[in-house]
Amino acid sequence: MFYKVTYNKRFRRANVYNNRCNFRCKICSYKLMKLCDSSLKIGEIKNVLEELTRKSLIERVHFLGGEPTINPQLPELIEFSKELGLYTYLGHTNGSNIVDVDGANISIKAYTESIHIECTGVSNRQVLKNFVKAYDKGIKIKANSIFIPGCVDYKEIKEIAKFIADIDTNIPYHIVGYIPVPSAPWRKPTYEEVKKAAGIAKEYLKNVTFSCPDENFLHSKNDPRYKSVRIL
Repeated sequence: MFYKVTYNKRFRRANVYNNRCNFRCKICSYKLMKLCDSSLKIGEIKNVLEELTRKSLIERVHFLGGEPTINPQLPELIEFSKELGLYTYLGHTNGSNIVDVDGANISIKAYTESIHIECTGVSNRQVLKNFVKAYDKGIKIKANSIFIPGCVDYKEIKEIAKFIADIDTNIPYHIVGYIPVPSAPWRKPTYEEVKKAAGIAKEYLKNVTFSCPDENFLHSKNDPRYKSVRIL
C-alpha cells in the first residue's frame, strides 16, 4: 500500500512510497529501517499531486518502495500524473513487473539465476525479460546492482554489464557497495573493490558510476537527493 508522499524542492518532484515487496531479499537494506504500516487513499495522493502541480512546485513524480509495481493502484496514479503533465519515474524497481512510466531505475540483483535465487528467493528470468521489454517500449531506463563480495562479485558484475551492453551500451549503470544486513552472511566491500567492479563494467558500458554508502546514508538528511519534506 502507498503510505507516504514527500516533496523535494530542489528537484521539483513528489515521491510516493509503497511499503510492500514481492522479493525476499537477504541483502535488502530496508531491513535496517522501520517501514510504516499505514496506508493512504489514492484520492488523498491525487489531491496532493494536483495541488503541487497547480502551484508549479513539481515537474515529476517518483514511485518508490518497497516495490512500487506490485501496488494495484499504481497504474491509475501513473495515468493521473501524466494527465497533470508530470514526468513519471520508478525511483527503484526490482524489474518483476512493467508499468507505463516515462523512466525507470531497474535493479538487476544478479545475472546468474542461482545467485539471484540465493539473494532474493526468486528467479530472475522475468526480470531480465522485463528489462529488455522496458527498453523496447521506449522507457528511459537505468540499471543498478549491489556488489557483494563472495556473491555478486566481479564475475557477476561482468555478466550483468555484458547483458546490458547487448541491449544498449549507453544505458546508465550504477554499482552500489553492499551494506551488511542481519542474518545475511556477506561482508561489506571496500571502496577499492567497488571501484574495481565499476572498472570491469566500464569495459562494456559507457556510463558507469559507483558508490559506497553506509548505514548512515540510509537516513541522511545532507544529500540533496534525499532532502525531502513529508507532505502526506
